[in-house]
Amino acid sequence: MAHDYPEWWEKNAALREKMGLPEYEPSRFTDGAYVHEVIEEIEEEYDCEVELVSEDPNYPSNWTFRINGTACAETRRHRDENGNNVYQLTASEFRRQVTETIEP
Repeated sequence: MAHDYPEWWEKNAALREKMGLPEYEPSRFTDGAYVHEVIEEIEEEYDCEVELVSEDPNYPSNWTFRINGTACAETRRHRDENGNNVYQLTASEFRRQVTETIEP
């Protein structure tokens, strides 16, 4: 899948490659969906604010998704072999929990 990355992303990618560092990938769910993309879709669809918060963000850590301040889904976060965040929840499971919170 081709991506159009911003200039700063391309510069950082070139630096990582030059220094032999692993590729960066945005935070994602276990099914590979990017968290920020799913959040943007939900915020637009439901006209709401989604927050991802942790009271104690040590590693590994527990995180809560909030919809307009109301807890919606809880999950654990780990880092993959390249140090990228993976939330232990699929995008479809997250969406289901959002729907149950917004449309009880």
